[in-house]
Amino acid sequence: MASKTRQQIFDARGRVLLERRGLPQARGSALANDAYHFLRTTSWTVILLLFAGAFIGSNIVFAVILWLGHADVTNGHGFLDYFWFSVQTLATIGYGYLAPNDTFSNVIVTVESFFGIALTALVTGVFFARFSTTSARVLFSQTAIIADYEGQRTLMFRMANERSTAIVEATVHVYISRDEHLSDGERVRRISPIFFMSWTTYHTIDATSPLWGKSAADLKADGTNIIITFTGIDDRLASTVHTRYAYNEQDIRWDHRFADVLKTDSETGKRYLDFEPFHDTEALG
Repeated sequence: MASKTRQQIFDARGRVLLERRGLPQARGSALANDAYHFLRTTSWTVILLLFAGAFIGSNIVFAVILWLGHADVTNGHGFLDYFWFSVQTLATIGYGYLAPNDTFSNVIVTVESFFGIALTALVTGVFFARFSTTSARVLFSQTAIIADYEGQRTLMFRMANERSTAIVEATVHVYISRDEHLSDGERVRRISPIFFMSWTTYHTIDATSPLWGKSAADLKADGTNIIITFTGIDDRLASTVHTRYAYNEQDIRWDHRFADVLKTDSETGKRYLDFEPFHDTEALG
């Protein structure tokens, strides 16, 4: 019977792929208990749908209240008119055609106006927070390499800044995540740091390295992941940017080298970076 393919723990962007079970929080309760984190981290599609739903739903609720309460609204003759009146109130439009004409309708307008101010403040704050959050645009090579470098076995991967701005005090952290079997047979997932160096993508595999003595078969058997975190300061925004990437065992090529990306223009003689072969490798002769 063929063995099942081992599921990877991390994807290429370093995000955990494991399904989360047994937690008491579904999406709805997560929004209620940790709304700020949810609104900051969910997708733009979810954000837009969520706020559009809140806007339309709120207007329906206020329209129902006006309709059931028989509110006196000038030129209002049915539920749909109450809905349009609610939209104009919540959005502070006020064309003048639909207007409150009794105490009950004015009370609802007062409550809805306050609700509209709060909703506008919430939407504005979330949008500003999401747009003001800086992020790095770092290009990682699609494969990592383990090969001899200056006479020593070395792990290598390549990075490049996709923006024209500089990133100062750039720092790279690399970690190994893999399965280990204890003496009693228990299997545990260990995460070990490899190195902590500024803008360096070489790690010598010596006796102190978690990769020491490991072969390609060992990395596959252990379900090894190599996780890279990158942190730096954008020199124009003066703010910290960060990103992460992960190499799974099938992304590592043994005894290869990266294709050269630093080239010289034959006509002008200027040096330039050619990103077209950025992910390319070639076997060592």
